Amino acid sequence: MKKLFGGRYSVRNAEKRKKNKRSVLSYEDVPLDEYNNDQPEISKEAKKKIIIAIAVIFVLGIVVFAVANRDAFSPDNISHWFKYDVLGSSDEGYPVSITGTNVNSGNFISGDGVTYVSDTSFVSLNPSGNEIGYNQHGFANPIICKAGDNVLIYNLGGNGYVTGKRDNLDKAKDTDNYVLTADINSNGYYCVVTQTDGYLSKIFVFNNNKEKIYTYSFSDYYINSVAINPNGTGCVACGVTGDNGSLLGIAYVLDFAQEKPVSTHNLNENTVYGVEYFNSNTACIVGSNSSYTLDIGAGALKEVDYNNMQLTAFDIDTDTNTLALSLSRSGDGRTCSIECVNSAGEPFSVNDTDLTINSISLFKNRVAALDSDVCYMFDTDGNKIGKAAAGNGAKAVSLDNTNEAYILGINEIRRIVQFK
Repeated sequence: MKKLFGGRYSVRNAEKRKKNKRSVLSYEDVPLDEYNNDQPEISKEAKKKIIIAIAVIFVLGIVVFAVANRDAFSPDNISHWFKYDVLGSSDEGYPVSITGTNVNSGNFISGDGVTYVSDTSFVSLNPSGNEIGYNQHGFANPIICKAGDNVLIYNLGGNGYVTGKRDNLDKAKDTDNYVLTADINSNGYYCVVTQTDGYLSKIFVFNNNKEKIYTYSFSDYYINSVAINPNGTGCVACGVTGDNGSLLGIAYVLDFAQEKPVSTHNLNENTVYGVEYFNSNTACIVGSNSSYTLDIGAGALKEVDYNNMQLTAFDIDTDTNTLALSLSRSGDGRTCSIECVNSAGEPFSVNDTDLTINSISLFKNRVAALDSDVCYMFDTDGNKIGKAAAGNGAKAVSLDNTNEAYILGINEIRRIVQFK
């Protein structure tokens, strides 16, 4: 307000008016019938023009202000302002105690609230912290996959898996052999990879009616990561094999209408940590020493080398087709650089920080990075937006929008509603 009214209503002008108070003619003691107001009368046409001019200036001012501050007027920012500044809301029901005794970082997913799986239970929470889904499970090593409202939980290194919706799971399914990996898409198609007799691994694919539609056996590689495409017509399956004491990685591209792989791609000495589809024709593969983008139609693999830096965390945003990598320049988890890569496999920003990043999360053009009990927010160009306290024992961060994040603690889930 001081900037807007710094001229006419400034403190200095007020003092001038006070000193000159009696230097002008006063009509306080003049009778009303002797007072003659000779001010000229303004025509209706002139008044109309003045009003129009003021309205035009006002509208132009709003337009200029909006253009100059267009980043602040995103839907997320407007929603955040209305919710927390106008309505006075806080972080509502958070923190919320976890059900069970432990939740691994990879089993904690946000999106219209939080979905997680602990050592004993599957739980979904809405943005207010209220429980909207709960099921117990009997898996020794549960791993969760989620796409939209569809959920799959499998027992890594054990038998069995279960599918369902975010608010309720179906009955668990047994497997004949130990489960190695699995995935589900937003249409409810899913695949499960297990060990098998006579081969190193075998994939089973099911449609959204839970009918088996495809199988393939792998004779040379243990498949440890898989992604089913958005249409449910194919997948990328990544695996490892031993070679003279080294682990060699491979990526298979499978079409469920064909008996043999469409293509295979060597990943050199890489253990694959994750694979996701950016879209139906492009996949992103994250390995221990390099990441890759795979153009499935062209059969082209583009490598993003870590240049001997240590990968400490990563996240893939399939809405913006972006991969975010946290790479330790010191090789011991400290002094991490945040590198953002597009779907063509081209790094488009590198942010050299002094942080020890143990978890990272992407949402649109925002990157959240967790360093111990502090969470930092950057944009994907590397500019710092702010930071917030994450609390003691913070294990993972997951952005819910461009302003808010959920934090996984040792025994509770917290919510950050503002980064400063």
